[in-house]
Amino acid sequence: MGERERHVLASTAAETMYYLWELQNQQEGRDLDAMMRRLKDLSAYSLTHAEIMWQREIVELLALGMFFGMSSNSAMRKNQERLRLLSDATCNYKGQAKIVEQQIAQRKDNRKHAQNDEDEPLQPRLL
Repeated sequence: MGERERHVLASTAAETMYYLWELQNQQEGRDLDAMMRRLKDLSAYSLTHAEIMWQREIVELLALGMFFGMSSNSAMRKNQERLRLLSDATCNYKGQAKIVEQQIAQRKDNRKHAQNDEDEPLQPRLL
């Protein structure tokens, strides 16, 4: 898959995630402060890790940007109104790349364990 196709796929997935969040926010509300802190963490990570473009976190980063109106799409700029609803603590929060690094490392570790488990069947074979 080429870079263009990956970009289109990531953008489409981000839009889908964004619309699901919009629906959930209308029905039951979302924790806007937690979402903004996550956006700040992902942004901090992306500043020093260009490989985010090849990881699933890019979809979340793009969707969060849309959710808060940080998009070139003028239809989403109205979402910037959500910024006024954030607590002072969230506004002052500095994103921590370490949080995302740890999550990615944990996911990779879990993937390795899952692959090793497949190598060892649950029921030993009879010889």
